[in-house]
Amino acid sequence: MSTSRDPATPRLSTLLGHRHWLRLIVGVLAIGVGAIAFVWPSATVQVIGVLFGLNLLVTGTIRAGFLLFVPGFPVLYRILGIIFGVLTAIVGILCLRNVTASVVLLVVVVAIGWLLDGLVEIFLAAGNPEEAGNTWHFATGLALVLGAIAVLVWPELGLATFVAIGATVLLFAGVGQVIGAVAGIRAGHRAHV
Repeated sequence: MSTSRDPATPRLSTLLGHRHWLRLIVGVLAIGVGAIAFVWPSATVQVIGVLFGLNLLVTGTIRAGFLLFVPGFPVLYRILGIIFGVLTAIVGILCLRNVTASVVLLVVVVAIGWLLDGLVEIFLAAGNPEEAGNTWHFATGLALVLGAIAVLVWPELGLATFVAIGATVLLFAGVGQVIGAVAGIRAGHRAHV
């Protein structure tokens, strides 16, 4: 009697193992962009647009790819997550494409990106409640959504205020991503032992 193994199983387990590392990269990127924004508050609209645009582009692309290729989430969450991930990446491209735009346009575009990314985080938390670090998915999503709402309610704020709010949101979201990723990595190591 032979036991046949699905040839996709090793690739799937490898991909599942890497999802936490991808999340760690996104978290470190968010922390880095937030720290740069705090350290360099007098940066021009162009610099802030490039930094925040890159963050949205990378985050959206990784999130959409992750939900496209990694099973284990309900179909509705995967579909919404992929759509929101792609939209987040598109918002990042818009930031990069028109970095000389007014502060108000930059604020609104970045806030929409945060809102989309935050909703994906909340969907991930709701879609896979037993995953290690799940509370951090929700906390990260909540920080992003609250930051987006604060900025969208007050779009005519100045660049300095936007940078302070944006840096804070990115630092909180980055820390949440890193802690959630580390929890997932540790849970994966314990499962293999």
